[in-house]
Amino acid sequence: MASQATLPPPAFMPSDYGPALRPHAIDTLRGLVSVPLDELFPSFAPPIATGAPASLDAELERVRRATREALARVDMSRIEAKDTVNILASEHGFGLMGGWPYAEMVKTIREVVIERTGCRKVSLRLAIYRGFREADEVAQHFGFNEAFEGRVKGLGPFDQGVEVETAIGPMHLIKRAFDGTKFIHAYYDDPREMYFNRLLYKSFKSFCMSYARYETRSVYHSMFGNRSGSIIPRALFDSDFIQQRYAFSSVLCTTPMGVTGIDATTDLYAIDRRITRSHLETYGRMQRLFAEIKDCVAVWDGGRWGYYLHGGGLIFGTLLTNHSDAFDLDQPVVAGFMQSPTNPVNFSRNKNLRGIVVNQAWVGAGIPYVTMPFTTPMYIVGEEQAQMWREDPTNPLLMDRAKVVESLEQGIAMACEKGQTDKLIVFDGSYGHLTCSESLAALLRERAPAVDAAVGETLLPKWLAQRGLA
Repeated sequence: MASQATLPPPAFMPSDYGPALRPHAIDTLRGLVSVPLDELFPSFAPPIATGAPASLDAELERVRRATREALARVDMSRIEAKDTVNILASEHGFGLMGGWPYAEMVKTIREVVIERTGCRKVSLRLAIYRGFREADEVAQHFGFNEAFEGRVKGLGPFDQGVEVETAIGPMHLIKRAFDGTKFIHAYYDDPREMYFNRLLYKSFKSFCMSYARYETRSVYHSMFGNRSGSIIPRALFDSDFIQQRYAFSSVLCTTPMGVTGIDATTDLYAIDRRITRSHLETYGRMQRLFAEIKDCVAVWDGGRWGYYLHGGGLIFGTLLTNHSDAFDLDQPVVAGFMQSPTNPVNFSRNKNLRGIVVNQAWVGAGIPYVTMPFTTPMYIVGEEQAQMWREDPTNPLLMDRAKVVESLEQGIAMACEKGQTDKLIVFDGSYGHLTCSESLAALLRERAPAVDAAVGETLLPKWLAQRGLA
């Protein structure tokens, strides 16, 4: 089957953390195609939402209906009419398919809780990283202020904390997240850093990375490796402090095709097992297909941080760090400097990535890219973006190495010439299809059948067995 003509990516939220939104690569470049993922892997089930602008209203209605159906099976007896309830939402959900499917799930949770329990004091807590204006941007863009009747507050890792006793010692959560009598864990299955957390208890990650103070969050991020870090969010979730306030979880579920449904229950461990199995089956195939790319130039073309921009459902970080099989727990070395403790630290990278062209993306705001142009040629489109990078205190010297170009076409031409490749992959937020050059599309179609067979027959059984899910 031939690749389709280019399909539009999701619409993104304008933000002070990035440049003014500009035309996407598919609007300005010739020779790009959209490869349908179910053409590569026929076992992929169709989604209920991809964030496609032309069908967004219909997609959100399907998300709303799926949320109501999932919540109908949830025991909400822990919530009383007199309670004050916080719905906890995390920032990266608003980077999935433009953020609208996740926002719709969150709004629907509020509606159903009020209907089922009689509790009207239902507030939204937006857990944001370090961008102090981001919560306000999210609340305004997605209409949360109106939907929650003004009961919306942002929270971040430097806000006032509360000490919590856990099975492994005292830790610190953010007080504002738990200032109600009950809370609802409104999450998404977080198909981002699969190379880092290795699909181990990902459903619990936000209890550390979204709801915890910086001291505790840093323990997870900096003191534990790829596999052992999950002990921190699980210890927090299992603590008496959390369990006394916990109502239930509702999780937006995805595959590389898009949103596949909502999983809601009081048993977060059960949700996690289901998500892990699904991710290994689907994202595992896309991850191993990305590993077949031996030379390419990547384009950042979306409204979030470059590491976390999606293409074919996988973030750019997967391509950057795809040295080996991150899902194989027998392999100690996976991403960047998170290595075996017997090896010296180094900023390793995927040498098959020959260049990065930044058409549009958020600047650091606390996320370091400073080593990137030292290992991979980096081209920044336009002076507006270049100046934002120069002023970003997280990434000193980045612009001493990156090159400013006048246009996307110029950046791609220079990157492809220097990298000696004609293969181009665009991270524009797309799910259900991958935006790329014809040459890369041909390679992916050629390699996909073998990858499909290898994952289904050999790798998936091994991955599942390693996690006790065989």
